[in-house]
Amino acid sequence: MIQSEDTDAGYKYARTLAFVAALAIALSASDAFSTTLLPPGSSTTRWSVASDHKTILLSLNSGAPVPFVVKGVDYSPRPINDAASTIPGSDYFWGDPAHLTYAPIWMRDLWGTTYNDSKTSINFPDGLVRQLGANSIRTYAWWKWVPMAPADYAKWNTLDWSVGPPVRFGADKAPVGFATWPAHDGGDQFLDLCWNHGVNPIYVVIGISVDPWFAFPSTNPDSASAHDEQMYIERTTQWLAKRYGYHPAVLGFAIGNETNLPFARGTDRYIDYWQYLNRLGGIAKRYAPDKLTMTAFADYPPPKTPMLLKPLVTFKDAANAHPGGRTIPVCVNPNGANPGPDCKSAQRRRAYPADIYALDVWGFNAYRRPETEDVANFKHWIVDGDYANGSGMGTEKPNPVPKPIVLTEWGAPASIRTRDGQPPPPPNSQWVSASPSATGEFHGAPAYRTAKLIQQIASDIYGPHSTLATTGGGILSGGYLFEFQDEWWKEAKRQPATWSSHDTTIEKSEFPFGEPGSGFASYWDEEWFGLTSVATGAGRRPDAPVLTAYDGAGSLNGGADVLTPRAGFYALQAAFKGTTPATDANGQSYESHSNIISAARQ
Repeated sequence: MIQSEDTDAGYKYARTLAFVAALAIALSASDAFSTTLLPPGSSTTRWSVASDHKTILLSLNSGAPVPFVVKGVDYSPRPINDAASTIPGSDYFWGDPAHLTYAPIWMRDLWGTTYNDSKTSINFPDGLVRQLGANSIRTYAWWKWVPMAPADYAKWNTLDWSVGPPVRFGADKAPVGFATWPAHDGGDQFLDLCWNHGVNPIYVVIGISVDPWFAFPSTNPDSASAHDEQMYIERTTQWLAKRYGYHPAVLGFAIGNETNLPFARGTDRYIDYWQYLNRLGGIAKRYAPDKLTMTAFADYPPPKTPMLLKPLVTFKDAANAHPGGRTIPVCVNPNGANPGPDCKSAQRRRAYPADIYALDVWGFNAYRRPETEDVANFKHWIVDGDYANGSGMGTEKPNPVPKPIVLTEWGAPASIRTRDGQPPPPPNSQWVSASPSATGEFHGAPAYRTAKLIQQIASDIYGPHSTLATTGGGILSGGYLFEFQDEWWKEAKRQPATWSSHDTTIEKSEFPFGEPGSGFASYWDEEWFGLTSVATGAGRRPDAPVLTAYDGAGSLNGGADVLTPRAGFYALQAAFKGTTPATDANGQSYESHSNIISAARQ
């Protein structure tokens, strides 16, 4: 049985390689397009922030900057039975041109028809992310050298961080200077597909992973290992910016994800945490000045004090720079300048995160009422600058220069359920399943309730009458729905036996999704947030190995997993493309939020 699976996988992989080799010839046949094609190697994009300090601007090939609102999805195309603790460490975006291990995933999700060619019989439809109508994806981790254990961070000063030449998708071999396995190189090929010769491009936010439990003295008692991780991530950031900052498909870099730990042994109350984010952002901007920097902060629910309202501290001295060490306040001038421990002057006030944060964009993973309370708070604290004890000092706002705001995550699990029980039973297979959903049909489709919530929130952000987005006078530059596909490893991250099963949460507490008030309560099923469900392809068992070999030349065992769009996919597609909202079996539009709430409670 295993032998036949490997044989089938090898056949599919051989076909993929032959396909890619054919592209080396086919790319010259793009004259069939009436649209002007823009080669990735000679096109440029420049990202900036408008003078209103809240609108993101995009300039193509030195043209006039135009406003850009993110219509995005969070993208982690993790195969079944894989996890962040395994190779490739969340990085599915690289490959030797002769061994494009993850090309089947790229083609499934991001293929653009500019790469089709009748002469070589290459004729594939747009990938699923393109069909969705997304203009951007946010990724979580790109590497040159993947750290598989904390001890690997100590290698930062011995690894080769040199930057090789770019390589185009369709090349049949690697250029001289290409970093071979076990280094991760060749992400240009993934970016090329996203760029699609400039035809409806999908702009990429490159994720830079930071482990908050090891990188900071407030969480790691071993100062040497904390220093090693910081240096390792600095070298990684520099390499990524130098290697891919030229590419027109790159929107920017996301420095970490949910690193703002609010706990007693946490990060976000310490000024060194904010200064380190700034340092990484500065490195990225130095080597990729035309791209944006951001991070994605967790939106921790009450009773945690909101991150932006926490006055900052620093360790009293070097001897106290460890978890639980004594701290002293940090102060700034009234306009937020000159942070430091000098708090004696009457012209000084306590420092807050918005005084220190220097990246281009604020990113928030917002799951608690993203349309009302969260956005109102962001406006009050970031745009209006009222975060120092809830108000400015005198008539001067403490933060006179706000920044664009993007919801780096928003969404709800496809398994929304409100049954009694602690914890509740697994989702009902009749409305959360891998069965196909007819395009545009919500009623009776998988994850119907979640789709209605997605539709309402997406309409409020992207609809023609939106007051949230910058295009309608609001403060949001769009967002990324979490997430494109289910990930089966997340419920028990350290238990490999669970990576091949689709599990529901072990948590016993409900979480409020949506609005108004506390929203409607559901359970935080980490493995069910996908717009698409996942199934293994080509006969591969869910517990079978993901790769045929772990040597840089292996292929996907059974090819790319099979994705099936849920109803939420079509709800978001309608919002992204501005099409007519879908209707139920009686022809009624799903636009009343009160109906959404009541339906979800049924």
